[in-house]
Order: sequence, then structure tokens, then C-alpha cells
Amino acid sequence: MRICIVQAKALIGHIQKNIENHLAFIERAIARNSDLVIFPELSITGYEPELAKELSTKAEDKRFAPFQRLSDENEIIIGVGMPIKAPDGVTISMLIFQPFKTRLVYSKRLLHPDELPFFISGTDQPLLNVKGKIIALGICYETLQREHFIRAKEHHADVYVASVSKPDKGTEKAYVHFPSMAKEFEMVVLMANSVGFCDNFLSNGLSSVWSSKGKRIEQLGQEHQGMLIYDTETGLAEIIEPKILKAQLCDLEEVFRIYLNGKKELERNGIYQWVDSYPTREIVEEDIKKEALFVLKEDTEIIGAINLSEEQEAEYQTVNWKFDDSKVLVIHRLVINPKHQKKGYAQKLMEFAERFANQHNYTSIRLDAYSQNDRVINFYKTRGYCIRGKVNFPEREFEFLCMEKQVKSPS
Repeated sequence: MRICIVQAKALIGHIQKNIENHLAFIERAIARNSDLVIFPELSITGYEPELAKELSTKAEDKRFAPFQRLSDENEIIIGVGMPIKAPDGVTISMLIFQPFKTRLVYSKRLLHPDELPFFISGTDQPLLNVKGKIIALGICYETLQREHFIRAKEHHADVYVASVSKPDKGTEKAYVHFPSMAKEFEMVVLMANSVGFCDNFLSNGLSSVWSSKGKRIEQLGQEHQGMLIYDTETGLAEIIEPKILKAQLCDLEEVFRIYLNGKKELERNGIYQWVDSYPTREIVEEDIKKEALFVLKEDTEIIGAINLSEEQEAEYQTVNWKFDDSKVLVIHRLVINPKHQKKGYAQKLMEFAERFANQHNYTSIRLDAYSQNDRVINFYKTRGYCIRGKVNFPEREFEFLCMEKQVKSPS
């Protein structure tokens, strides 16, 4: 049996966007022959107690139909986190989709005192039988209670899966508690944590799996979304998370195809910032040869690309830049494959670029954005980039906005 735990980041309150992110992860889990996939606590809304009542819904909500369809078509069990309306209040629940079965709702039985003003407790602790293995489930706070493991062992559980949303201190406790419980009760333990800000804390990932002897087999990082797949037969775990690497010449055709698809997607939206003469295959090839092009990969698939260099367009000389230009990093040609857009990958590339600038002692970052591309302009503004001027490039009808962000104060 192959168990997939997903380390996901929720857009707070954006249920449909989060569902789409979930579905993309599930499809990747299916492609890797997973039998069970479990997401973090309240993964579809984000862990936001004060918003839970407003965002809560019934288990029968039609928005969840795609999960059942994927379960039926691929014989996979899916567990997603959602606040669910109950007769007396709202529960912190996991919706469980099983092939051709009625949706199962598992609601957190043991609540943290801070949760009591917002939620009510569930009653049952369901068990799943997957290919002859008994799977016990737990949600965050209750997973740190020994009694929850005792109950699971009494029902002959082979595997315990914890769906959580934990900051640093929470994962520190989990990294002591879970290997201890795994060893004591001779159960494999998996923890699916979220990443990103939620409620009043930063959830810091580190989703992991421990063997029945309490040894940590594998873990994900602290910042990015990803998947960890554990095989109960081999006892091995596989990590699937995005990596950013320098592009190689063997990547050229795939990267250029992504630029072409990106251009077509922009044009479908009435944005003509890229033209036949830019970017060309030759430009991309030169980027790679100069070691200036970085690609975001998941397994062997390229998700997107970004050019980082010190080369500034001649037109930049007319701009009244604010920060010292003695050592400036310039971002060119950021692109995400259209089928992977709106999933946070552009943020990952920008985070990488800003870390790169810090590590290499740049004073500021410069870039330009097409004035008709409001979404991209707002994207850069939210990351702290300020407009310093406007320039024109050949074959474009409208201006480009030149934007800048300080990396560190000049010494």
C-alpha cells in the first residue's frame, strides 16, 4: 500500500482555489500509484478558527464532488480538511472520500482549549481498511495525546496518520512525541503539516514518516508545498517537492515551449507583452549558456523559469532608480507553465530570486512589468516592489513599468 501525505498551503478563505490545488496534488498522487492521500488540518479553508463558522458547510456540499469522482475512477481514498456544520456548532473535520461509498466525516474529538470558543468535539474515531492495513486518523492537538494512540492500538491499527497545522513549537513536540508513540505501539506514524501563515502563527511543514521502531524515514522541508509517499511493503518513502536548479541545455526545448505557451496564454487574456521576436529560442539558449536561467522542477517536469543576471536593458538608463546601482540583480523572463499557474509557483521563484540576491550581496533587485498586465503588477507590488519609471520596448503598444526593491542597505 502507498500512503501519500500532502504538505499544502491554503489561500485563507479561498475555498475553490484551494480545492483546485488539492485536485492537482491528488492527480499527482494517483500518477504515483497512491492508495490513500491525506491533507493537513482544515486544508480547504486554512486553519482560521475565527473564520470557521463563516466558511463552514455541509459534508454534502457539491463543491466536493470532484474528490469523489477521482476516488471512484482511481480507487483511491482521499482525506481533506474542512470545518463542517453540525447541529450544535462547527467541527474541525476531515472529509473522507472512498470509492463508491458515502462521504465519511471524521471530526476532531479532543480540542485544544483555544479551540473551544469556535468548535465542538466529534465523537467517533474511524478506522480505514486499505489493502489489509488498518489506518487510524488523528487531527492535530489530539494526535499529541497518548490516549488517542491507545485507542488506535486497541483497534489493531498498523498505521497512524496525523493531519495537523503546527508552528515551530508544535513540530518540536511532534518530533519527540510521534517517534515515541510509533516505537511504543509498533505503528508507522505519518504527519501531514501545512505551510504558510494561518490564524496567528506560521505553519512550518516538516511533514514526516516514522517507522514502527520510531526511526524517521523521511521528511519534507519547512517552506514549500510537497508530497511524501510511504510504501508499506518496502518501508521506503519518496519525496516529491519543487526544486529550483540551473537550467541545462537539455532543458532548452521544454523551457522554450513553456515560454511559447505562456505567450499564448497572455494573448488569450488580451495581453501582448511578448512578441515573435521576444523571447526567442536563441535568447533562452543564451540564458542557459550564461548560467543565468533557473528552472523550477517537480520530479522531471519543468514548472517554470526565471532569468537572474546583472544585465540591464539600455532603456533602464532613463529611469530614476532609488537605490545604489553598484551591485544590482535584474529579473527577466519569469514564466510559469499555464497549466500550473495560480498555484504559488511564481511566488517560489521570486522567493528564490530574493534569497539569491541576499546571498550574493546585491543592493537591490530591478525588473519590468507590462503596464497592461495588472495581475503581474499587483503580484510584484505585494512583494514590496515599487514603480520607479516607465520605458518602451520595440513592437509593444504600451509601456513597461520599471520596478525596484531594496535587498539590503548599502554598507
